[in-house]
Amino acid sequence: MTNDLKQLTSLLRGHDPASNVRADPVALSATLDDIISNAIRTPRAAKWHWPRRKLLTLLPVTAVLVGAAVMLPIVMQPGDGGPLVLGPAKALAFAKKGDYIDVRIVDPDADPQRYREDFAAHGLKVDLQMEPSSPSLVGTMISISSPQRMTVFHPDGFEIKGEHGSDWIKSIEGTECGNFWCKAGVSIPLKLRGPVEITFGRAARPGERYEVAGDATAHGEILEGVDLANQTVAEVKLLLRQRNVTVEYRYNRQAVLQPESVSDFWYVHEAFSGHHKNSVILSVASWPMNHPRMGGPGWFKFLILAVAALMTVAVVWMIRALRR
Repeated sequence: MTNDLKQLTSLLRGHDPASNVRADPVALSATLDDIISNAIRTPRAAKWHWPRRKLLTLLPVTAVLVGAAVMLPIVMQPGDGGPLVLGPAKALAFAKKGDYIDVRIVDPDADPQRYREDFAAHGLKVDLQMEPSSPSLVGTMISISSPQRMTVFHPDGFEIKGEHGSDWIKSIEGTECGNFWCKAGVSIPLKLRGPVEITFGRAARPGERYEVAGDATAHGEILEGVDLANQTVAEVKLLLRQRNVTVEYRYNRQAVLQPESVSDFWYVHEAFSGHHKNSVILSVASWPMNHPRMGGPGWFKFLILAVAALMTVAVVWMIRALRR
């Protein structure tokens, strides 16, 4: 019996998309006992006359198949919080913590109706929107708002202000999106006063454009790990050609530029994913950023200017010293 429980726990963990949870032995034990008793009482089991030992050998696989179809939501125990409840569809993960409930996306590609059902089951007036996004933003929260109410951003979350008071929605850390703002999830008050709209990123379908594009150098993006800051346009264009990436230009993150108007001697400040997989948007300007890339052309020019400034100060100091 103990070995079968261990096998079942291991199998469930291997197929569980929520990586930070573990099975509650009490809930699983009760479920197993119920399956065993029901299996023994069914006419089909009696007809085959299987020994109890053989029946228990098949229980790990049987429990997974039966659980996917008829079991109630499985109560899981996360390592750092309250009980985490996964709905039968496993579209969202909920964890109650005091007067709040943490919400994370388990299946970014789920039918929106499943999200609405999961929220409604917890009494939350939340409209979850899934926008096709570049890879680093898939499964992360990228915006939040509330109809007819004002949303105020704070470092640790959002304040939704209305006529009858404010709702504080906390952001959940645990994800990295480079230079783009995103969060792993949200913590919503159980006594939420009004409806809230939350936007998460999902993977784009074949031929679908990105509605939300992240940092092109972030994890999973086309230029993952590449330091573009203060490289010249010529340097970056060569890199992009080698990777078969098309490029668009923005002047200082704002005005759209035609490629022929962008000098090869300008500097790249930032790079964002374009509207499709093999495209990027470069924010460029004729001056280097405040923190030039060491070893690159921007750093060399910065070093020359710094030395010139120091020499000027030294000359002025020497002249004043001689006049004394």
